[in-house]
Amino acid sequence: MPLRPNMEPSEFLVILRRRKWLIIFSFLVILFAALVYCVIIPDQYRSRAKILIIAPSVAEGMVRSTVNLSTGDRLRSIEQDILGRLRLPEVIQKIGISRLGFDAMSEDDMLWMMRNRIELEIEKNPERNPERNVNTFDLTFLHEDPKVAQEVTSSLSALFIGENIRLREAISQDTSKFLEIQLAETRDRLERQEEKIKRYKLTYGGELPQQEQANLSRLQRLQDQIKNNSDAVARLQDRKVFLESQSAALARTMRANDQNPSDPDGLVDQLVPQNLLSEHSLRKKRLDDASRKFTPLHPSVVQAKWELEQIEAEIAAVRKEALKRQSSSAGKDDSANKPVPGLQQVSPEMAEIQRLRGQIAQADLEITALKRESANAARTIDEIQRKVERLPQREQEIVSLTRDYENIKKSYDDLLDKKLKANISLNLEENQKGERFQVLEPANLPTRPSKPNRLKIIGLALLAAFAVGVGGSFGLEMLNPTLRESKEFKSYFDVPILASLPVIHDHAYKRRVALRSAAITGGVVSILGAYLVFIILHGEKIRQIVLTIASSIGGKN
Repeated sequence: MPLRPNMEPSEFLVILRRRKWLIIFSFLVILFAALVYCVIIPDQYRSRAKILIIAPSVAEGMVRSTVNLSTGDRLRSIEQDILGRLRLPEVIQKIGISRLGFDAMSEDDMLWMMRNRIELEIEKNPERNPERNVNTFDLTFLHEDPKVAQEVTSSLSALFIGENIRLREAISQDTSKFLEIQLAETRDRLERQEEKIKRYKLTYGGELPQQEQANLSRLQRLQDQIKNNSDAVARLQDRKVFLESQSAALARTMRANDQNPSDPDGLVDQLVPQNLLSEHSLRKKRLDDASRKFTPLHPSVVQAKWELEQIEAEIAAVRKEALKRQSSSAGKDDSANKPVPGLQQVSPEMAEIQRLRGQIAQADLEITALKRESANAARTIDEIQRKVERLPQREQEIVSLTRDYENIKKSYDDLLDKKLKANISLNLEENQKGERFQVLEPANLPTRPSKPNRLKIIGLALLAAFAVGVGGSFGLEMLNPTLRESKEFKSYFDVPILASLPVIHDHAYKRRVALRSAAITGGVVSILGAYLVFIILHGEKIRQIVLTIASSIGGKN
């Protein structure tokens, strides 16, 4: 019948009594299946090894390790490596395929079985070591033979310890090699940049910013040199004019002596004042200079010519007056001044003229040298000024080169420092002073199986039997539309009941009851017979299972 929302507990009991054989058969069948499973499935023993993670022997603040993987990540990496196709077959070959029970299995099946039976359990204890967060980890292996489980666990422990050392050394070596390669590349870049700066300085020497003050000082010295040379040239030119005037005066005296026998020794020119002769030479030079620059009608040329005529007139007047004074005393001493026959003599005037001409030539040489020196200084000044004008451009270029050099130098110093630290860390790992694994508890020889958990299996079987029997009973009631009592009829139909007929026990009804009873009896007998046969065949195993379950229950209590 359909279940009503207001059913009483007694009505539920009625349903359970009506479906009692379903519940009984569910318990018998499911418990029998669980018993068969518990007997057939082999015992598996779990061997466990506890490994301690030891902190580095050297303080972290003194030597920093280059192994930047956390302990958990490193354990997972080691686990993946050991459980891979390269390392795990070594363990299988070492223990033996037959002892492991992997006969007639392919390599993939053996690896799959081994991986499923190996477990890595990481124990975290933040209170003891909050930084590493991992203190110990357990390695376990399941196998039907406890000795095999112990041997495999011991082999795995040794592999984990050795692989940890190898992995840390490999990471340190890789880090050191990487830094060495980067350091070599950076050193090459630094040397190329140094060579580039060197060539730049050699190419643009004198145009660099640090040479600005030297260039300005040199400019000042050259300008002072040109000024001093100009002053020296002016002095030499004045001296040359003076020497030329003296030479010209002596020459005129000698010519006058040759033309005027009354004044053979040039005494008349000697009586001319020296300042007039110098002024005459100076004005004559001014006239020559103006004539080279301008036309004869130019005011400068006319003025210079007039001034020269005025000074010549004054000199002529002085000479005329001197000749008058000399005429009265002429001829008194002629006999004393007669030359000696056969002796060639050089007059004092000629010797003086030659001396003056030598000084004039020397002055010309000095003037030429000073002018050449001034011209060279002027060209040097122009060159230095062009360099000074290019200083801003060179400054920008050298700043760019220097900035690149400083950046590369900073990278090089940083890499060099990291390389030194990496070498120290590598030595730390090679000497096994870094973080390492140590077996805290060796692999044990298990005495009791850890799988299967038969108590758990029996408990699950009971729950399954209860769910199938009780749940199936109520399910069948809900699917059956039959109304068996007047109370059930009244809950669905609001009509009065006039009469109710009992079940008629005719021949067909009796036959159905007999068949149902025979089926139930046969089923119960068959199941109990199966129980009996199974107990006879596996009595010792069942007794051990019962004892194990009992001891488990007793241990928990």
